[in-house]
Formats: sequence, structure tokens, C-alpha cells
Amino acid sequence: MVGRLYGYLTLGLIGSGLLSGCTENPRSARLTEASADEPISYDSLTHRACAYLQLQQARCDSAYHLSEYDNWYYDEATGQLTFSDPTLPKLVIDYEYVGSVSLKSNTWLWAWDNSHSYEKVRSEIGQVRAFGLRRGESFMKLTEPLWTADECDGWDMTAIAAYLMKAKGAYRVPLNDNTLYSFMIFKSVRIHDKYIGEPR
Repeated sequence: MVGRLYGYLTLGLIGSGLLSGCTENPRSARLTEASADEPISYDSLTHRACAYLQLQQARCDSAYHLSEYDNWYYDEATGQLTFSDPTLPKLVIDYEYVGSVSLKSNTWLWAWDNSHSYEKVRSEIGQVRAFGLRRGESFMKLTEPLWTADECDGWDMTAIAAYLMKAKGAYRVPLNDNTLYSFMIFKSVRIHDKYIGEPR
């Protein structure tokens, strides 16, 4: 799928506060990993995850200047999201599909339950469901495949996935005339064939 950015980069969206629970200063939040045994509420996890993703987005933009790219392309078969621009080197990101928000049905669908997506891009997202199952009923948004949601819920789920899976950033792809938003997290980032930083 190919397209132009037109402000869809998550950096601007997060900065505008579209991630509910992300109004706090990310540097002031506890960014330690939520272990399986640590008592934590769903709301606390969401706040912590949003702070983590804000920080990762800022680091990504600082290192790779993502907000300056004009075009994007993603390929489920390879699991790669590519940014290109006439004035910048091509950027290739290995991604994990998190899920999607439909603005027609007002629902969130987790990637681990989406049979229409390639296994290549949803092979690890089940970790988030497993985390929710260990936590119980109050974490049902992580364990139920489909539920009533809006775009802010999509960002929350993406932030939680990014935090639990230690992703390097996130992106929202608009589809079907902007009636469906797909969310993905960055597993590794590289310029051309050279990795910048440590890949996962």
C-alpha cells in the first residue's frame, strides 16, 4: 500500500494529544517494564505506555527525521514499512501489526484475530493478549478480539503494545478513504541496508 504522509505520522498526532492518557510529561513517568507479577491497574499501564511511546516517537524523529518524509509504503508480505522522499535517504522499518479501528463500525480489531492480515506481521502481537490474560477481567481490552472503540482507543492499544514489546516507534496507516486506520509498531529501523542502533 502506498501513500503520502499528509500529517498521518504519529508524531504529530501524539503531540496533539490524540492518545488518551498521554498528557503527562513522558520524562516524569515510570518507564520500567511491567512484569507478569507486578500489581498494576489497566489505567496505570495505559499512562505508562503512552509516556513510553511519546518518548520513543521523539527519539525516532530526532534520529531519522520521520516527520520530514513525504511518502510511505508498506508491504505485509515482507513486514516492511518504507519512507521515501526526494531529498532524504530511504528509510525501512520492520513492523508488527497491532490492530485496526473502523470508523464505520466504531470497533477495534486486534491483529492477532485478523485472518485477513499476513502472519508475517502479526506473529508477535499475541504477547499483548497473553499479558492481559494473566491480569484478569479488568484487562479485557487486551484479550477481547473485537470491541467498541474510537481512534483514541487505537492509540492506547498501540502504546500498550509498544511498551510491552519495547518497540522503537509507531505509525497509523489510513485505509478505505480514511474509514479504517491500521496501527503498527516499529521493531527495527534502518537507512537503506544499514541498521541505525540495535535491531530487535
